[in-house]
Amino acid sequence: MEQIDPVALLRVYAVNTAAPVWLMGFAIRRSPRTTILRIVNVSSGAAVGVFPGLAAYGSSKAALRMAGMVVAAELVSSQRRLPTPTDVAILSYEPGIVDTPMQRLAREQPSENFPSVQLFRDFAAHGVLVQPQAPAAEIVAFLESDDQPGFSERRFGTSGSPRARSEGEHDG
Repeated sequence: MEQIDPVALLRVYAVNTAAPVWLMGFAIRRSPRTTILRIVNVSSGAAVGVFPGLAAYGSSKAALRMAGMVVAAELVSSQRRLPTPTDVAILSYEPGIVDTPMQRLAREQPSENFPSVQLFRDFAAHGVLVQPQAPAAEIVAFLESDDQPGFSERRFGTSGSPRARSEGEHDG
């Protein structure tokens, strides 16, 4: 944490938090009331778990997760005065340990710069990496779905429908 470059931190937040939060608002603001709107925020286990060396990434994904919850609560708030689509659903989706260039980069880091490097090396060594097509199929299924709650969370491969969260509900 004490080695985070402030410019790099701003870049991480711009990509993982600021741009998606702005895009959620833009899509809601610009969509006609009759639009069925599905929003998927790609999250991470690092948004809900602690991984030394991932302070910027994990906190940016946690902020996006919270922003999705807040937007969903705002859409159903009795205080809301702006028109919005009547069927908006936001999914905070954790795709699992996906075999991506980011995973490969994490495995290549020296342990003094990234204390969790061995965990990421073990993911590859034990064959737990998921091919990108699998979570992509789950995302498409959500985008094509009907009758979704305002906000839900899902981790790749979990059975059943995404877990809905209501305003005020917290993890234990």
